[in-house]
Amino acid sequence: MLFYLDKDLAKQGIAKCIAVSEKMINEIELEERKEYFQVKEVLIYEGNDIPHKFKFNESLNTIEEFIEVIEDPSQTLSEDVIEHESDFDESVEIDSEKQYFYIDKEYADRFFKSKIIAVFEQSLKKPAEYFQKEVYQHYGKDIPYYITVEDSVVREATEYEKYKRSQRKLEENEVAIDSKKTIVSLAEGQYVEADEVVTVPCPEEYLKREWDKVTHTWKDLTTDLDRVEAQYSEYEGMDTPSTIQEMKLQDEALATEYLNMMIELRGLIYTLSASENQPVGYATIHIPKPSETLQKFKEKFNLIK
Repeated sequence: MLFYLDKDLAKQGIAKCIAVSEKMINEIELEERKEYFQVKEVLIYEGNDIPHKFKFNESLNTIEEFIEVIEDPSQTLSEDVIEHESDFDESVEIDSEKQYFYIDKEYADRFFKSKIIAVFEQSLKKPAEYFQKEVYQHYGKDIPYYITVEDSVVREATEYEKYKRSQRKLEENEVAIDSKKTIVSLAEGQYVEADEVVTVPCPEEYLKREWDKVTHTWKDLTTDLDRVEAQYSEYEGMDTPSTIQEMKLQDEALATEYLNMMIELRGLIYTLSASENQPVGYATIHIPKPSETLQKFKEKFNLIK
């Protein structure tokens, strides 16, 4: 695990951790964290956790665990070492994938952000006494940046909470519903009324359309050329010798109808494409309509092609 520490404070034996990662974080993210936590220079320490007590090794440019040994002056020969009582709960089983994060309580309560003070594998017995300030403890693989604290439990802030705290802005298609404390993403054809999402279906004949967010209605932008091209494309796949021969075997008139319709559609496409202005809305020209027999043949063709 890589721990990114404030180097100036590390030289003083203080662990101010601005990031924890299993692999090197990129320069952009590192610079953003340095700016946010107001850190000038970073020291990267690799290990399972930050030593409980440490000292800075100038020559190696790293920190080393510092073991404090207290000698009992009353012992002259054995020089027994009196072990200092651990600040950590040794009964806690260590999980290699999770850590105990300690963040500044005052900062969290004020800004709803996690300002990491230290990260350990085991929990502290008396965190406030250890850090000489009030802190929140969070146990997990990582700690979210934007947070909410409920009954001293740290969790990631919801998108609605971030929005209400000006930590994020609404996207163009998003709406905040205060009564439900949520943010919804609206698709085209949707709007919010009485705190409920309403969906307006678009008419099938609107091949090209636009959703009016003000009037909550669909605008038909379909031109005659759009309709002709759509119908031509729908039937174009059957314009093969084998398919036309199959039509003739079923009904000679059916093949004739199909060929005449495709010829007429191609002519309309040529004529309409040459026109600079295309009115939108209802059809202003006659578009050949396939018979029911031809429609059924096309449906069968689509199933077996």
